Amino acid sequence: MRIRIANSRRDHLHKLTTRLVRDFDTVVVEDLNVAGMTRSGGAYKRGLNRALQDAAFAEIRRQLTYKCEWAGTGLQVADRWYPSSKTCSNCQVVKAKLLLKVRVFTCDACGFRADRDHNAALNLAALAAVDGGASSASCGRDVKDARQKPTIRPAARWADGIAAGTPLSGERDRGNPDTHAECTKQHSA
Repeated sequence: MRIRIANSRRDHLHKLTTRLVRDFDTVVVEDLNVAGMTRSGGAYKRGLNRALQDAAFAEIRRQLTYKCEWAGTGLQVADRWYPSSKTCSNCQVVKAKLLLKVRVFTCDACGFRADRDHNAALNLAALAAVDGGASSASCGRDVKDARQKPTIRPAARWADGIAAGTPLSGERDRGNPDTHAECTKQHSA
């Protein structure tokens, strides 16, 4: 039974990483301190520790590294101290402190509200657009506009916030219908 579960998990990780590499020009991952995140914290943290270890972040990163090289996809690793969750993706103001239990990010400067993980994915996507030389958001805006307010199809739908990127060049013209409609609405106003 354990072998079947291990094989199922391995298969899922290979399918996930292959899909990310195939569907995006650039994949961004965060260099997280998983060992520090799983240190002792009492009985209340036991479930979180197990979930973090089951997620196999190191294996995902290992697979992304070699698959991105094979496919010619860019892999960008955000620094461990990059404040992706604390930075407002709308106005770039960085909060001094943001507790883990706060799941909705609210900017004190501009009032922007978003799910904490979605806000972090937008910041990582903007980081890839500026630093990684990725070709910008799916609606075709330039890199400067993408840094100010990215509107892309995040990979977080498939990877639960592990990575974010832009669609492959063949898909870039079509884009995501949801983000394309949002982009059209923003630029027509």
